[in-house]
Amino acid sequence: MSGYFLPVGLLLAFLTAWLAPEPGRLLQQAGLVPWMVVTIFLINGYQTVLSQMPLSGKLWTTALIAVLINLLISPFLGLATASLLALPSAAAIGLIVTATVPSTLSSGIVMTQLAEGDGIKALFLTILLNLLGVFTIPFLLPVVLENAGSLDLSPWPLLKQLLIIVLLPFVLGMLGRRILQLSPRHWLIRYLPSSCVVVTVWMSVSASSETLKEISLPLIGGMIVAALLLHGALLLLCLGSRHLYQPQRGEWIALLFTASQKTLPVAVGVLAALNQPIGVALVACILFHFMQLLVDSMLAARLARTTAG
Repeated sequence: MSGYFLPVGLLLAFLTAWLAPEPGRLLQQAGLVPWMVVTIFLINGYQTVLSQMPLSGKLWTTALIAVLINLLISPFLGLATASLLALPSAAAIGLIVTATVPSTLSSGIVMTQLAEGDGIKALFLTILLNLLGVFTIPFLLPVVLENAGSLDLSPWPLLKQLLIIVLLPFVLGMLGRRILQLSPRHWLIRYLPSSCVVVTVWMSVSASSETLKEISLPLIGGMIVAALLLHGALLLLCLGSRHLYQPQRGEWIALLFTASQKTLPVAVGVLAALNQPIGVALVACILFHFMQLLVDSMLAARLARTTAG
């Protein structure tokens, strides 16, 4: 049931924003989108136990490869994909922002476990990528967007924004675990981050509803193709990297799903910080999210069968 909560919630958010955009538009104008991201990372920090992190063996090599692929190479793959398909400016911004943000907060770990990979190492890579992403996004995104001819962006306001809405809540969440007695597996803790993603998308789509009604089917098709190309390229890099060294099977599966996926909440938070109309760009981010879940669920099932065989 929990696996369907986010995709079904996103579809309902789109439908509600399309039919009755005014409530969501008012909440977006009140500045609630960044607070949703804050809540997500507050909970993510609360769920994290550093003592569980397996800081030994070849994991640091795996971590370095994950950082190279997910944070440093991916933004330029996003630029190349947008240029190859000649995406319009707004769609290109959405794809590039998606390519620049770090790994998903939960689905990469879930896919790793479904594929019989090492879930603890996937958790470590997820935390590392999201924390380092706070510092890579503000400096890589302006470079890539400038090359795309889309925006002239200063890194410092974006760095300040990410420190406030990502890093600080994460640290506070970790500290809060020592005070509060609520179990990290409590239903509220498990569903609140996904609920915040759904509400964020609802508000953002509501604010851009007029723009979204003008999106053509060929443009939607182009964004789907772009998402598949980008995610496919990241998967191939992860698969190819295992020939550079000899990681355990569970570890490279963790690398495969964490370094190739991209987090929707941070992408939405970054788009909101750009102070630009984000309707079409937001659709590009959401389509990438759906495509990566579709592809990776099939890949995880195949890897699980291979392991069982």
